[in-house]
Amino acid sequence: MSVNAREEKIFSVELSRWNPSGINPSAEIALPATPYELADALERAGTAGDTVYSAEVLSCQLDYLPQFIQPDINLHELNHLAQRLSSLSAWELDCFEGMVMMDAVQTQYAPIPVDRLINMTHSMAHCQVAYEAHDDASLGKFYADNDFVPALENVSDEVYAYLDFGKIGREMREGEGGVFTPHGYVVQNGEIAADYHSGDAVSLEKPDYTVLLRVTKGYFNGLAQDSEPSVYLKLPAGDATLLQAVDAVGAASPEECAFSAEDCMAPSLTEKINDALYASEGDCYGLVNELAEQLRRMADKRSIPTYKAMLEAVPGEFSLEDALELSQQIKNFSVIREATTPADYAKFMLTKYCIECESELFSCANLHRYGEKLMEEKGVTLTEYGVLWSLTGQTVEQCLNHPNQSFGMEMK
Repeated sequence: MSVNAREEKIFSVELSRWNPSGINPSAEIALPATPYELADALERAGTAGDTVYSAEVLSCQLDYLPQFIQPDINLHELNHLAQRLSSLSAWELDCFEGMVMMDAVQTQYAPIPVDRLINMTHSMAHCQVAYEAHDDASLGKFYADNDFVPALENVSDEVYAYLDFGKIGREMREGEGGVFTPHGYVVQNGEIAADYHSGDAVSLEKPDYTVLLRVTKGYFNGLAQDSEPSVYLKLPAGDATLLQAVDAVGAASPEECAFSAEDCMAPSLTEKINDALYASEGDCYGLVNELAEQLRRMADKRSIPTYKAMLEAVPGEFSLEDALELSQQIKNFSVIREATTPADYAKFMLTKYCIECESELFSCANLHRYGEKLMEEKGVTLTEYGVLWSLTGQTVEQCLNHPNQSFGMEMK
């Protein structure tokens, strides 16, 4: 699966799962997304470990496409389609639109299986686009002018002027099965490829990194060109792995490299890491690597959801040093993942007690208001990952401090 965070976003999607309480948790995500961004969106929507959810396309760079997306589409496959579309040239996107419309004409505009849509992105070899043709008459004239109609090759200029180009174009279009799009006439004369098979994009394996960096040769604050050699560096990493990446891009030392974050186990930190790497004078890799190691430790203890909730609860802006400091305060916090709304929190608290006719109480009580009152009194914070509460009574903001530490480019 591609992890290039700089790919153009194709879809904006809302994920949701049915909730018996009547308040359905949801999460939005832009596609294509990285592996950790996908996992995070599913977690925020309360679908982690649950394969039953809906993915509604809120917007799309290709405005004609959402109507053909099946409502039960798998997020990983929709993401793979987005990755493929983001890699296509303008001409290839015109071909893709034509193939979609060719299918639509045959199926009365029914949804198209995602594996077929993905395979259309692999099927440009036999595509043709006539940008001059927008109706049967202009198509017929285009075919006649370019000698694509053998029967007209020896027609005199006098007779040519009387030809019914509309009829010629209609017969050619119907015979080829081509379609008109806003960009012109598109025809696909071959079979749709079978490169992709349903389920291929759904990975059961977690990434083998907590932070993924892209390394290019160049100095900090310099913009790396797409043509420059680059490698991915999986963090946490030791000295030898770092030097291998440096050597692979033809640099003499880490100071001659530019680093950019492509993915992070806590996705909200990706841009923070990028900002720190870009603004630094070559002294930030050590900080990022230490944070990656902390993420690994938290993942081993299954406390990443708590950490992401803590990051969300930070008021205002915070630095990468603050993020590292919060990772060391993880033991002082816990998250109630079952509670993503005030009503959920009220139910969670009430189920600790033996209440007669509990279901009747839950059905008629204003649990939302009661939950809000409880949260206010207990000083807990509602986040997309659940209700965050402190074991010490201190808020996330109060736990932040700013020690004078230097996280240099030293190897660890």
